[in-house]
Amino acid sequence: MSANNVRLANIVAISNPRSGRNKRGGFETFERTIKNYSVIKHVVIKHEEDLLSALESCKQQQIKIIIVNGGDGTLLQVLTYLKKKSNQNYIPGLVLLQAGTTSMAFGDVGCKGRLNRVIAKVIDYSKGNISALEATLSPILQMTLPEKNMTVCGMFFGAGAIYNGILYCRQNIHTKGVRGELGPSMAMIRYIFDWLTANKMTTSTQASIEVDQAPALTGDFAIITATTLNRLLMGVYPFWGQGKSNDDISLTLIKKNAPKATKAFMRILRGKDPSVESNVDYYRSVCPTKITLIINDGFTLDGELFGQSGVPTKVVLQSAGNVTFLTT
Repeated sequence: MSANNVRLANIVAISNPRSGRNKRGGFETFERTIKNYSVIKHVVIKHEEDLLSALESCKQQQIKIIIVNGGDGTLLQVLTYLKKKSNQNYIPGLVLLQAGTTSMAFGDVGCKGRLNRVIAKVIDYSKGNISALEATLSPILQMTLPEKNMTVCGMFFGAGAIYNGILYCRQNIHTKGVRGELGPSMAMIRYIFDWLTANKMTTSTQASIEVDQAPALTGDFAIITATTLNRLLMGVYPFWGQGKSNDDISLTLIKKNAPKATKAFMRILRGKDPSVESNVDYYRSVCPTKITLIINDGFTLDGELFGQSGVPTKVVLQSAGNVTFLTT
């Protein structure tokens, strides 16, 4: 069914055949399975315009449940659409499947289980059995690039070693057929090894970072990460700030050549304070309302790449409010 032919339904499934797992046979499996459930309307998208058209049709018909059969990039576009001012009165429940190359958000807000079982639960939920799935309000991260007049929404921002790790993963790991969380996890392990053996990160990015109204922090940062997720790759959650609420952004900053890296990082991986001298100078973890960066390198939001090495880019990060994910 094309994006322009979404008929009235309680549930619409939107598939991106170009997402990582879908390209490797996942789409054909999903398509065969979904044909057995006439209550679900299946929309196949080939371009961004198709996705926007499908979402507009869902909004006009007030579709209650949208199954997202795509990767992090597809989810980013869905969240960006839902968080536009003109669309914020439309609040569907999102069912996120693991269909991307990495699907980082899936580990935190995905609907897990065998496909037939997941679909049966979704249909059961749509008929009024609210115990079939758990409706979770999850905060969304809004990234604005003022100079480009661009605003996109996602759940994970990264720069420094994170951005370079994505490039390394795409160039050296995904080309060898390693997919899912394993690929970027291998890239992350590679950078951790560099850090712990040489006591330094091999890559960093120069940035000026203003957190709420505090004076700007400047310097070379090995890691800049801001997220609304509670779980990152391999279950890691590198955040130890206090006073986080459900709507808060978790921001972690680690400067290049931070001291006592081994001791600090083993604690950070478990979400604990690095507990080293000069902590405030090299390691910071806070719950800001607004983050303004001037960054001289590339950066990522949910795996999509932005910016350019050596070119300063202004980035504003803040909460965009919540969306509802339906999870098992």
